[in-house]
Amino acid sequence: MTASIPHGATQVAPSGPLVVTAHQGTLSSVTVTTHENAPVPGAMDPDGRRWTTTAPLAFGTTYRVQAVAHNAESVPSVPLNSTFSTVVPKEELTVDRTRPSDGDTVGVAMPVSIYFSRPVADRAAVESRLSVEPSVPTEGSFHWMSDEQVNWRPREFWKPGTSVRVRARLYGVDAGGGVMGTADHESGFVVGRDQRAVGDVNRHVVTVFQDGQQIRELPASFGRKVYPTQSGIHVAFEKHTSTRMRSDTWGGPRKGEPGYYDEVLPHAVRISNNGEFVHVNAATVGQQGRANVSHGCVNLSPANGKWFFDFVQIGDPVEIVGSDRPLTPQDGDIPDWTIPYDDYVKGSALYQPR
Repeated sequence: MTASIPHGATQVAPSGPLVVTAHQGTLSSVTVTTHENAPVPGAMDPDGRRWTTTAPLAFGTTYRVQAVAHNAESVPSVPLNSTFSTVVPKEELTVDRTRPSDGDTVGVAMPVSIYFSRPVADRAAVESRLSVEPSVPTEGSFHWMSDEQVNWRPREFWKPGTSVRVRARLYGVDAGGGVMGTADHESGFVVGRDQRAVGDVNRHVVTVFQDGQQIRELPASFGRKVYPTQSGIHVAFEKHTSTRMRSDTWGGPRKGEPGYYDEVLPHAVRISNNGEFVHVNAATVGQQGRANVSHGCVNLSPANGKWFFDFVQIGDPVEIVGSDRPLTPQDGDIPDWTIPYDDYVKGSALYQPR
């Protein structure tokens, strides 16, 4: 007989079960207790050769393992009697939150983001305990945005109607530097309608598609030459019935400088972290469809802006074309689609060149 955790082992990470195995014969009895004599539950395989704990091992605990086996003639073995102790974590690692949140319905461009409670030193160890499980086969990859955030995106946009489970089996994982995972996390979301918007800065229009069919063409005004709306695939990730906009919050003109603004505007859909929104601006209706006069946002009329606001889902792609300034990974809260997929996969801690 052997136990999967050796006798006398210390600082054991409780990331997996304890398994007692009879290599010849079958197990007669297995008893596992803590140092306080609390029993540890387990289950025997039908053939009687393996016994496995059915509850996670605890941190900072000493365990005693006692087992007896017998052969075909019912002759008992020499008893197994061993002890081991588990590690006491210096710091704890948990999932702080995920995006999408549990139960959300999102657009086809929304990646998965997992935010951790503290920086991760051993990214490979942690990533090996993460999974994104779509209801339909979907190629995708993890990509570390920082030590505290890892994203997962499909190679192509999601298929509408896909259900996705996100699991982080962090309990017991050694994340490096004395940091241990202390709780698992699970959430799920659904991919909603396939709807997309394409903003053409040269034609001064936003064309809206649903299920591959064009359904609206909205006159718009984009960023003027000095403040161009950036080209590339943006993702709608916030909706505000009204929001205060100040040019100095994204690096634009400061108070007292030409072009400075500080105003509250309605029906604003944020598409990047560098100040870009699709929003209503009644003051530029005369230029919408004709000229680009904004500081980088996409301006729509009150009627069109309200329609777009009501229509758009969080996670819908908003692609800007015709601008000579590209969107970069530094510009957005969701930069995933600015990174070519062949480069994106290299951001996984488990990436292996083919």
